[in-house]
Amino acid sequence: MQRAALLLGTVAILTGCSTDLEINAPYKDITVVHGLLNMRDSIHYVKISKAFLGEGDALLYAQIQDSNEWAPGAIEYARVVRKLNGSVVGTFNLYDTVITDREPGTFYAPEQTIHYFVDPFTRNIPQGGTPTTMHLDHDSDYELQLRIKGQDITATTNIVNDFSFVSADQATTVPIELHNGSQYGAFELNWSSSLDGKRYVADYTFHYKEVTGTDTVTKRFTQRLGTRVSGNPNGSEPMSVALDGEEFFSSVATAVGNAVVDQRIFMGIDFTVSVANEEFHTYLTLTEPVTGIVQDRPSYSNVANGYGIFGGRYVKYILGKRLGSNSLNQLCDGPVTGTLRFCSGMPGDVVSPHYCP
Repeated sequence: MQRAALLLGTVAILTGCSTDLEINAPYKDITVVHGLLNMRDSIHYVKISKAFLGEGDALLYAQIQDSNEWAPGAIEYARVVRKLNGSVVGTFNLYDTVITDREPGTFYAPEQTIHYFVDPFTRNIPQGGTPTTMHLDHDSDYELQLRIKGQDITATTNIVNDFSFVSADQATTVPIELHNGSQYGAFELNWSSSLDGKRYVADYTFHYKEVTGTDTVTKRFTQRLGTRVSGNPNGSEPMSVALDGEEFFSSVATAVGNAVVDQRIFMGIDFTVSVANEEFHTYLTLTEPVTGIVQDRPSYSNVANGYGIFGGRYVKYILGKRLGSNSLNQLCDGPVTGTLRFCSGMPGDVVSPHYCP
């Protein structure tokens, strides 16, 4: 027994110096790309960065600009190519610029280098009866082409097309009625899916003003209505989300709070529907917080020889929807929000006699 113990002790001594764990792999050049193309934007931005590796706290490395950005001259070329039915119909160089107003976060701020391009293609699309200039060709695919330190990095995305709200829902002259005078109701926002649109996220924004003496402060809050996923990439699929009346007034009471003011003036409700194409939808799905038992999930990237996402998105708005007379009375005098001293500042609305002059 003593000889066995001595032998194990000797082995431990002889091998003790080789038990250090090396957690860092050899350094490797890895390009990381983030770019989302939107027809509403006249200038299109792409973030081109690199992965970093080092001893110590990775969060400290993230705060160092040189850890994230390629050195001057490393990017041999950067461009975006527009292809229609597989044929090149336009090539646009990516130019670098520095943004100076980035809010502090995990990565360095307030300055960051990003790249941008401009495609001169435009067309007009009616938006609420008014022609709106759109950029990018939704019939084409856009391919990102990079060469960095001798390596080619590519990614391709399609462009999410415009879609249509149901006309009555979009009309600002048709008010939202969330109460019929005796009980709560709901407002349903309806639209048809767009070509190449996959995920639709609907929000509403409540606008109001707070008046105290001679001071007036404009405020707003935003609430999520819901997410819908289309099963038809060709568009025209009916979709909807509902704004529940009881939840609406509870949300107003929670968001506004109970600070004492002379009065609050209701200024309207905006609806926003944000759309992601197939690539961006998959990326979002695989990066959402895990809520189940299985914690592992595959990573997703559509960037060849790199990581990240080069996808398409689109945003459409309905601005300045009014509340119907019953709903406005609930806002001003109802049991949930009646103590908040609301009145209305929207033309044509029923005005509560209690607070608004």
